Amino acid sequence: MNLWVFACQYLRNIQIGYDVGLWAVSALDARTSNNRWSKAQKMFPFSRGVIYSSTDRTFTMPFVTQAFPEDRRIEGVWPETWEFPFRIHPLGSPRRLLSLDAAKHIWPILQSRSNPTHCLNGMNGRTVFVPNEIEDADWRQILGDLGELPDSFPPPEDPLKRLLDDL
Repeated sequence: MNLWVFACQYLRNIQIGYDVGLWAVSALDARTSNNRWSKAQKMFPFSRGVIYSSTDRTFTMPFVTQAFPEDRRIEGVWPETWEFPFRIHPLGSPRRLLSLDAAKHIWPILQSRSNPTHCLNGMNGRTVFVPNEIEDADWRQILGDLGELPDSFPPPEDPLKRLLDDL
């Protein structure tokens, strides 16, 4: 399964995303935005994600995407201008936090890594919208540590598989 990790500097912005059921990424220069958009198009509805608070060095708010990202900038939701918004269904709130240090000891994807922030795509601005391949058990562990609701959503649809099935 793919896990999409999105870094965010401020917990207030994570709370806003939770409250409105929406996520996006901070708007940067045109070149970076073009690169991000080509990657964002690969994130389908029902993708699984989690937020990393870079200031606090904590993970929080696992979610399932409800829609494809949109190719637009969004203002008036967060104090800053963000881009490529997509609807989310949070499976946990920003009240539940897990430190990076604790996650390194209990999440298999972070164990035995000298620098776990480099092994998770999305924890910096350049690799956002690049998924991480994890096992279903890893997702269950993340939900057990941060979740408040069960994940009963279908897996994201693979358009290539659908194309092959139609042949």
